[in-house]
Formats: sequence, structure tokens, C-alpha cells
Amino acid sequence: MGDDFDWGDFVVVCCCADSDTRHRSRYGTAVAVCCCLLAALALVALLVAAFAFVVPVRVTVDDAALGRLALAGAAPAPAPAPSGCVNGSCTGTGTNISYDLSVAVALHNRNWAMSVWRRGALDAELRFRGSTFARARLAGEGRDRIHALRMEVYRLAAAAESAPVALGPVGAAELASQSAAGVFELELAVFGEVKYQAHARRRAIDVTCPLRLSRSTATAPAAFARVKCT
Repeated sequence: MGDDFDWGDFVVVCCCADSDTRHRSRYGTAVAVCCCLLAALALVALLVAAFAFVVPVRVTVDDAALGRLALAGAAPAPAPAPSGCVNGSCTGTGTNISYDLSVAVALHNRNWAMSVWRRGALDAELRFRGSTFARARLAGEGRDRIHALRMEVYRLAAAAESAPVALGPVGAAELASQSAAGVFELELAVFGEVKYQAHARRRAIDVTCPLRLSRSTATAPAAFARVKCT
């Protein structure tokens, strides 16, 4: 049989047509009606299950490149930290760092029938040893639609020559050690909201993605494997 053959259609046709063509009896008609009714009920149950139960959006980091991450000298005198910062470095105390990196974050809609809409901003934080050294916006206010079994990719590039961050002596020593080794362990946190088709309530995205990155250059890009965020 060809690739377009559908066994489900075959079963329904057999149930609904066989008795009519062979016997045309009351018994055959009853069997045909029962088969068609069961097929219809099965289809309704399948659609109800598809839209009633939500499979949460999965977040992954599909690509990441680190050009620079190193100590940049002493931090200035302590100052009160602002409530937030977007597309730039975050004020802190303790150490200044220099960094240059880019990431590609994907939102995967794993539902096979319903679409997902991103609502509001999609924000990210870059962290070293739990300390945030940058916040950035992956996507602004909007309503991106992610179709069933599809994904949407958002890209971010962040850089600073001397960004203050509250690492402390232990964190600064660890950063210096990782810089000497050329392999860095970072975290990317992603925050946002999505709305599922046929569901009124918005659901939050609040995940952390562990990143293990080597230095990368235009002529010698470092290998990167997809990371699942939890």
C-alpha cells in the first residue's frame, strides 16, 4: 500500500460500508451505525484530550558563543542597586567583569493540536555562581504564535567592558580560575508568560539553563550542544 494509506479511514469505511454492500440487513445497518458512532466518539474524545490537557512549553538553549569573560579590575565604591536593568549590566558590588557572549533560546510547543501564544516580554539573566552580571530582553511586548509541534527561536547578544557584579573574593577567584582554564560555567535564567489555545489563564515561564562554554572566535567557533532548561 502507498504511503498515503490511512488505516483509521480503512477501518471506518469497512465498518460503515461493508454491511451495507453485502447484506443490507437490519443487523448490518446496526453494525454500521455502531461503528460510525464509535469512530465519532473516539474522535471527539481525542480532540477533548488534546485541548484539555496542556503539555508545558519546553525551553532550550540551541546555540551559545562566548567571546570573552574575565575580571576587569576593581569595582567602584558600593552604591545602591537599582530595581532592575534591561539590555545592559546590573549594578552590584565586589568585582568588575568584562564579557561578550551570544545565545539562541528556543521555546518548543510540544502540544500536537493546540497553539501557544507568547504574552508580554521574554527576559533573561546571565549569572556566574548565582550572581547576576547582566539582564537583557530576548523579545519585547508581543503576541508571538507558536504553532503545534513547532518552536520559536529568540537570539540575544550581550557585552560590556567593565560591568560591576557582586561576586566576592571566592567568586572572583573562581572566575580567574575558569578564565585560566578557558572553560566557564554560567547560568541563563529565562522569564516570561505564555497562553495556550482554549485556555484563558496565562502560565509563567521561569527556568534556568546551565551553560558550560569555551571561548569562541569567528575563525575557531567552539562546539555547543543543545541544553534543556528546567
